[in-house]
Formats: sequence, structure tokens, C-alpha cells
Amino acid sequence: MSGNTVWLASYPKSGNTWFRAAYAAWHNRGPVDLEYLSVDGAEGIASSRERFEQALGLVTSELTSSEVQRLRPLADDFADSLHDGPHLTKIHDVLFEPSGGAPIVSVAATRVAIYIVRDPRDVALSFAHHLGMDVSLVVGHMTNTGFSLGNAGASTGDLLQLRQHLGSWSTHVTSWLDNTLFPVLPVRFEDCLRDPVATFVDAFRFAGFDVDAESMAEAVGHSSFERLAESEQAHGFTERPNGSVRFFREGKAGSWRDELDPDLAERICRDHGAAMGRLGYLDAPGPKTL
Repeated sequence: MSGNTVWLASYPKSGNTWFRAAYAAWHNRGPVDLEYLSVDGAEGIASSRERFEQALGLVTSELTSSEVQRLRPLADDFADSLHDGPHLTKIHDVLFEPSGGAPIVSVAATRVAIYIVRDPRDVALSFAHHLGMDVSLVVGHMTNTGFSLGNAGASTGDLLQLRQHLGSWSTHVTSWLDNTLFPVLPVRFEDCLRDPVATFVDAFRFAGFDVDAESMAEAVGHSSFERLAESEQAHGFTERPNGSVRFFREGKAGSWRDELDPDLAERICRDHGAAMGRLGYLDAPGPKTL
């Protein structure tokens, strides 16, 4: 391991924000300031346009999307050089483009990755709410290996985020978990709900942070779903999309059983059965660890 960057990787709406909030509560030994989670250099996201432009001194509106994709690892190198110990960086991109080629992140800057995964049937519901989109359309996007966010490309300089290529849910999972470039720890959202203290302690120790159960228990209390939802209602949250009533919707596991159309649930299992099976998400018993 040559770098210090700890990638907090996930398909959107899988629990990334909760992980960052738990880390912020532990790091600051107190309540979570939601705006802290959105500040680059603290818990920034790899696709931040500002992060890229400040690191490389380039104007992204003068580059093509392909050029930006190729240069993003250089921005990772610069960001990593500012730290002398492990630091978290959020990322939603698939690790490799479906056509192959270089990873979207700098391997040299990477220490490890924590890959947060959630039952895709619950992801579909939460992502549809987040995007303000019909859930059937989101289920279709989750099977599309070309699916991206920010498709306007680098030429639209007023967007805060660069293009994020997500790919299909299954492609996203396997790109991160099956890569051999750096260590990856898979963490299920459902296990975070079941035993948050032990799950977070294991994950952050894997990343290189000196975490103990007592301090993490306090952090879990400060970063509970109820606390985060109350903070959002009182102060807002910049990561909440325009038109969305709230970012923190339910924070539960298994909502799909009551809320998702059975035909859509069956389609998700059909489309993503292999990845769901290895993660223990099919109705038949399956492994909970990889």
C-alpha cells in the first residue's frame, strides 16, 4: 500500500452517507455537521469538479468527458499528497469502464477501499426517491452498463460534479470486489443496521484508523438515522437533490417487501441474481461475507 486514500465506494443510496457521518462523529467526538460531509478536503467526493480543477489547474469546460476521465487519477494523486495518514474519499463510480482500460482512481494513491453494498431492491426504491423518478425507470437504469450521472459532460462547467459512470448494479459490485489492484472490504448496509458498532469498528480499522468500540458507540449515537434526519430538517443538506422533500428517507432494510412491485422485485433478482447470491441477498440462504 503506497497511498493514503481510503475509497468509500458504493452504488448510490447504499449507505455511504451514514458511513461518512459515523466517521465524522468519531473524528470530531461529537454531533455531526451535515455540511462538513459536503466539504472537499474533509469527506469530499472523487467526482468533484472543484477538486479536479484545483488539483490540476485545468478548466473542465475546455476538456472532453473522455479527457477528464483519463486525468481524474492525477487529481487523486494531488489530493493524496496533502495527507500523511489514511483519509476517506467518497466515490460512486464503477471502478472500470465496461470497455476495460485503466481504473477511474489512482492506484498509487490508494491505501484500501471500503465497499458498501445494499440489497438492490431497497436501492431501487431509495434511488427512485432521490432522483424523483419512477422506480421502474430506475430498475432499468440499474441493468444498463452505460448508465451515468452528470451526462451533460465536462463542457457544462456550472455542474458541481463531473460525470459519474455507475454502470449496472452488478457491474459496479464486481468491478470493485473482484479487482486485484488493492485490498477491498465489502460491508453490507444490513449488517451496519444489525450491529453498527462492530461493523464500523472493523471497517475503519481495516482502513488504518485507530478506532475503539467505546468511541465508536458514541459516534453511532451521534450519527443515528434519527439524528441525521432531524439535522437535515433543521438545517438542510446540500446533497439533497432539488425537488426532493428529504435526503434521509427511512434508513431501513427490507422496505422493498412492502413498497416494491413484485414484478420489479422479480426482475431485479433475475437481472442481478449472481451478485445478489454471493452477497446473501436472495431469499434462499446465502453467505453474508465474501
